Amino acid sequence: MERQLKAGIAILMISYFGACAPVSFDTMPENKSDNVVTRCVGSTCFYDVTEEKTVGQGIVDILIVNDNSGSMLHEQQKMASAFAGFLGQLESLDLDYRIAMTTTDTTGSNGGALLSFGSSGLKFLTRNTPNNVGLFNETVQRSETASGDERGIYAAKLSVEKYRNQFMRPTAHLAVIVLSDEDEGSVSEYNACANFPSSTAAYNNCGWMKERELANSNFRGMPDKFLTSFRSVYPNKTMSFHSIVVSDLSCRNAQSSSDGSFLGQIGSAYIKMSQMTGGIVGNICESNYTSQLQNIGYTIGDQVTSLPFRCRPVDDKFEVLYSGVTANPGTYSADFATMVLSVNANLSPTTKVTLKYSCSK
Repeated sequence: MERQLKAGIAILMISYFGACAPVSFDTMPENKSDNVVTRCVGSTCFYDVTEEKTVGQGIVDILIVNDNSGSMLHEQQKMASAFAGFLGQLESLDLDYRIAMTTTDTTGSNGGALLSFGSSGLKFLTRNTPNNVGLFNETVQRSETASGDERGIYAAKLSVEKYRNQFMRPTAHLAVIVLSDEDEGSVSEYNACANFPSSTAAYNNCGWMKERELANSNFRGMPDKFLTSFRSVYPNKTMSFHSIVVSDLSCRNAQSSSDGSFLGQIGSAYIKMSQMTGGIVGNICESNYTSQLQNIGYTIGDQVTSLPFRCRPVDDKFEVLYSGVTANPGTYSADFATMVLSVNANLSPTTKVTLKYSCSK
């Protein structure tokens, strides 16, 4: 619990938008909320912003993106076996969580839609949902053979846009966890096809699929597109992306059939997305996912209490208070590349962390 109480732990969002992401919010997004007040001095106007979070009362919305293509049955079973340990980690940190699930299949009009858990009809699970482990396990193991054109990042983007103020709460940290044995779109623009021997069917197929991604403006640069969309819809939320994917060549070879009819792919776009948001990268080839999911849960516990900057403060000036008392400047730091305030102090439960700043309109 002490680890969780380091409000806004520095590891959160080592790059919330990431040094790689060309995202800059120097002006207030249009969808302002009650914590933003417009103030004018003569002809000059400002946005006055107040952000608050309470230590020990972390809330998190967790979106599981489940690769439901035909090759994933064994991996889905391992995910089901490890889920109880994941929930145990979240509950040991006393997190108020919601867990929803979508699939990587975005080929139809239901792309990004949340699945119903078993016969309950519920679109998300909480710590108070009866038989939440059983409902999750019933839903994560799917019998259908869906599209092989897996798009986990795009599916998460669609979910964020579709379920505003429904599953996802305005101030809760969003943690996305993708489970997939291929890359975004099978082979993303970030995938190194050179890892396949040249002049082979595998090399040619990889190259063709990669070129397809580069030619499609809707999918090209998907990590950046998702982050831009998320920040537009939820300007006062933080987010992390975690991946249980093919993480190296050894795993890729293990996930590919010997005759080349099926090729596993390193999840390059998912790994990039995790690196950009301070997320965990796990290995889908592990025999047991328990420790990986618990590590993700532990990291989420650290991440729920950081505070976002919704716009760049005037002269980079801001104020931080702990339960109404001005905080010692040595106990926090601001990163305007990632637009996140990190607090480096051990704070007791119920401490209210307040961030105040003004931006030019």
